[in-house]
Formats: sequence, structure tokens, C-alpha cells
Amino acid sequence: MTRLNRITAYLTSRRNLAGSALALVGAGLALADPVGLGGLALVIGFYLVGALAVPSTPAIRPSGYDPRKVQRALSYEINAVSGRVPPDVIVRIQRIERTIRSEILPRIACLPPGSQDLYLIQRTALDWLPTAVERYLNLPGDYVSSQAGSRGWTALQVVIDELDLLEAEMRRVAEVVHRADMDRLLAHRRFLDERFRRERASG
Repeated sequence: MTRLNRITAYLTSRRNLAGSALALVGAGLALADPVGLGGLALVIGFYLVGALAVPSTPAIRPSGYDPRKVQRALSYEINAVSGRVPPDVIVRIQRIERTIRSEILPRIACLPPGSQDLYLIQRTALDWLPTAVERYLNLPGDYVSSQAGSRGWTALQVVIDELDLLEAEMRRVAEVVHRADMDRLLAHRRFLDERFRRERASG
């Protein structure tokens, strides 16, 4: 992000708006009872109180998506099942958690509000992954199903297959996020190319 973009982002942020609103209150008080430089300090103080009272980024995104809830659910699941499931299971849960935490959540803004991928991430963390593991834990580890379509899989084979499906889907979402970042990088490169080309032509 360029310096101008950072300045623009801050000027339109909730922090600046809250600080400015309180600064106006301070300015009103200073005008009502002029105290010289003390009035300026009052305005600055009110601004800082308002700005610091608001988080730099909202916990809840405009779409209603809560990335911290997703992260908490994944961390809780790992802690809850550690030592209760085989290594093949916990490793897959950890890989899913790492993909979401380190590759998707930091760049979640790349996904538009209402995106189906936001729904998939949230359901994976809060429902599908814990449900798959819970149902596995409800069965003996060596249980073999004889139901039609089960192909005689053990409970362990079934839960591993489910986790592999979830991991593949989260890898797909991560690729969507990376591709959006790459598109922005290429757009900035085209901007610079056009900018310097115009400057060379005018020079």
C-alpha cells in the first residue's frame, strides 16, 4: 500500500472518525471557555481518546464474518482432540488450521462480502471439521462399516478422507486469495509502466 493510500485509509477509518468527533467536542469546550494553548491540548486529548478507544480493524467484517471466531474454533479443536486421535488425524487438522490462519485469514479482505468461500471457511472451522472428528471418536478406532457404499472402510479411513476433502477445499480458497493478491500486484505494475511511459514521452 502506498503512503497516499495509507493516509486515505486512515482518514476514512473508524479510528479517525471517532477521534474527530471527540475532537469537535473538545473544540466546543475550548471555545466556550478559551484557555489559550490549553484549548489545543484539550482538542488533541479528546481526539486521542476517541481514536484509541476504537480497534484499528473491526473484529466483525462488514459481511458479518468473524475471523477471530474461526481462529478460536480451530485452536480449540486442536487442543480438544490432541492425544485422543491418531497422528494422521491431528496432522491433517493442523494443516487445515495453518492454511486458514496463515494464508487465508490475513488476506480475507480479498474475498468479497457474501462470498461463498467465506461461508465455506466458517462452516469448516465451526461445524464440518469438529463434527467429522467427533463422529470418529464416537466409534472404535478399528471399526469397519458394512454399510452400502462404505467399501469396508475403517472409521479412521473415513475421517482421514473427510479431512483431506476439507484441506483440499481450504487450499483452493487460499489459491483464490493468492490470485487476488497477484492480480493487484500486476495491476500496480501496469500502473507504474504506464506512469513512467507517460513521463518519458513528456520529457
